[in-house]
Amino acid sequence: MIRFVERQIVFTIETTAKVSTYHEFLASQDSMVLFNSTCMCLQSIGEVIRQVDDRTEGRLFSLYPTTPWKQIIGMRNIISHEYLSIDPELVLDITRSELHPLLTDIRRILADIDAGLRDNELREG
Repeated sequence: MIRFVERQIVFTIETTAKVSTYHEFLASQDSMVLFNSTCMCLQSIGEVIRQVDDRTEGRLFSLYPTTPWKQIIGMRNIISHEYLSIDPELVLDITRSELHPLLTDIRRILADIDAGLRDNELREG
């Protein structure tokens, strides 16, 4: 599940790399497709993080307190349930300033899991 999040983050960073202003998300039908795709990726990132957090009963992500896990899940909720409130400027800001640090943290978590450092947190119950 966490590797899925990693792939979604990389995809989002790569596909939005040439978008310089949030207005570009709204400039044409093709750019709206990119905006919708970006929102879907952010939504799926937040959903999978929520599922991992639920399955580990908060134990895994609590070991990485500098990452705003609740905000990531909250953005998922906004995209899923309050889609008329989605702010293209905020979406672009997230892709520019939040995804790179999140990718670093996700890769650190994956390295810790691969090294066997998170076996206790990943056990159910």
